[in-house]
Amino acid sequence: MNETGKKLILRILRKEKRNPYIEYVCKETGWTYKQAKEQMEVAREWDISYRYYAKRKLWARTEKELEKVKRDMQIVNARNREEKAHALEMVCKETGWDEETALERIRQARKVCGCTYKDYYKFKLYRYDADKQSTFLTSKVMDEISFKYNHDPKVLKLLLHKERFAKKYDDLLNRKWFVNRKLTFEEFLERMEGVEDLVCKPTSATQGKGIEKIHCGADLSETEKRSLYEKLFSAKKTMICEECIVQHPEMAAFNTSSVNSVRVLTITREGKCYHIYAGFRMGRGKIVDNFHAGGIIATVDVKSGVTCMDAIDLEGKHYPQHPISKLATKGFQIPHWDKVLTVTEEAALRLEGVGLVGWDVAITEKGVCLIEGNSEASYHIIQLPYVEEGIGMKHIFAPFLD
Repeated sequence: MNETGKKLILRILRKEKRNPYIEYVCKETGWTYKQAKEQMEVAREWDISYRYYAKRKLWARTEKELEKVKRDMQIVNARNREEKAHALEMVCKETGWDEETALERIRQARKVCGCTYKDYYKFKLYRYDADKQSTFLTSKVMDEISFKYNHDPKVLKLLLHKERFAKKYDDLLNRKWFVNRKLTFEEFLERMEGVEDLVCKPTSATQGKGIEKIHCGADLSETEKRSLYEKLFSAKKTMICEECIVQHPEMAAFNTSSVNSVRVLTITREGKCYHIYAGFRMGRGKIVDNFHAGGIIATVDVKSGVTCMDAIDLEGKHYPQHPISKLATKGFQIPHWDKVLTVTEEAALRLEGVGLVGWDVAITEKGVCLIEGNSEASYHIIQLPYVEEGIGMKHIFAPFLD
């Protein structure tokens, strides 16, 4: 295929997916179609896609926040281009198609199920006809759910900012915390009383990036404590420093290098919380258990709290056993499951204007610690375990799209 042909197909793909985002912005802002498109075209000059503009509700951002978005887009777009190129290459490799055929098949699938290049490759949609493809959980489905339930930009910002989140959910965190600003040395010592280790992370970090574990126990001398205080409070980045969670022994048995947490996805509608999905996240030798940082995740039966599928990684590879501990990843009972459901329900019901959230919780011997909430929780962790069986997972969200 020549470059002109590629550009034509890509232009068609872009046009087909823009209108829903323009219409959503019109609905949320009260703008006319023309006004919304004009604003989104301005954002396009900064390499911000229509989808990104709508999902991140950029019309509600301050000038300072928009400047940061502009800087971040270089990284985001570079990553997206790499993912598209890789997905296209792998689809051609798996199917034997040339690029022209692969692009056309992806375009057809996008019309049917709203998949991205990454969805098409990761979910092996090239194996299936249109009817089957339409049952898969894709980017479009998650956009529809997100646009339907997540409206308030201020609440969405709260979920992204770790200090504001900690203040709102202080009683559900069940651990000490502070921010490395505006504390005297004496106040710092008071906060640290009885704390052995800290986990420090930038207040705006995501996907486990920038996390550092620091020892601060009673065995430190006064000089060492002073040195630690100066190190933390002179750091350029604002960080939230939290008491390190001592996880339940049964959870720790899978991987001791990280706190192995549970992801619970909830939808709140008409004052009622629904638990849609749960997964047991396990680290693989790193300080974090995040899926995008090399971790693995096993689907959990929401009613019982028992893992019901083998764990998978980001590429969809199955792990019947944890690669380090060799423990079976399927059939494990998450401790304190009733408390997991109670804590995530209470957290969800406190939010107004944001109804779709992925909650991360840690399990201790005493109960449950809320870690964070994510308004853009990955849908790949829901669909990937069922790809080899050819089972689409769109149906779990169908009742909430009415």
